Amino acid sequence: MGLVRASNEDSFLCLEKKSGNAMLFGVADGMGGHEFGEVASYLVMRYMLDAWHKLPTNSIHNTDQAIDFLRFNLEKSNQHIYHVNKELKIRWCMGTTVTMGMLVGNQLVVAQIGDSRCYKVSRKKMSQITIDQSWQEEMVRNGIMSAQAASNHPLSNMLTNCLGAKNALSVEFSIDTVSEGDRYIFCSDGLNSMVDDEIISKICQESSNPQKGVDELIKAALRNGGSDNVTVLCLYL
Repeated sequence: MGLVRASNEDSFLCLEKKSGNAMLFGVADGMGGHEFGEVASYLVMRYMLDAWHKLPTNSIHNTDQAIDFLRFNLEKSNQHIYHVNKELKIRWCMGTTVTMGMLVGNQLVVAQIGDSRCYKVSRKKMSQITIDQSWQEEMVRNGIMSAQAASNHPLSNMLTNCLGAKNALSVEFSIDTVSEGDRYIFCSDGLNSMVDDEIISKICQESSNPQKGVDELIKAALRNGGSDNVTVLCLYL
């Protein structure tokens, strides 16, 4: 959802096994300005959806198994989209970010590709679980440029990693221990590029339920211009 772009390049999913032993959820943001960006984000979520439904009940019990599932199926979806790019000879390869979580017991495994984000709000403090895989983030983290200078640079929106554009895929994993009362936000950069982290945290804490949180966060992004598609998924535990 956004106010400027004619097409929506974002996709998301939220799934739970019938046994209730695990949940899978995440967002994907097709590469803006590239052909078929919305197709890439849809395809990876469609692939993960199919893989999840084929997964035997009670087959994931720990973080190692969760990482194996995420890595294997993200790599397979990368191969599929990369092959489509080559076969169709697409001038600007379609690709997508992916920020995907799997909750197993009290452990949250997060797979990161690109610059969509996962935030955690716990004890009235918000932290960013993922690290943006972007030119801007690399310049700041390596001390080459200040955050302000990097954000104003023409290359600030360039990704250093995405799914679908290359034959080999790099996936970064984070593991977070979940406690009662913790809240998580998965979002495309259409949220954090429009809304300051302090406001995101405040809205999340003040929302009585996940749907209310999603609605209010999207409204905040749209009020501030909605220059990009914004997709938000909230998990309240």
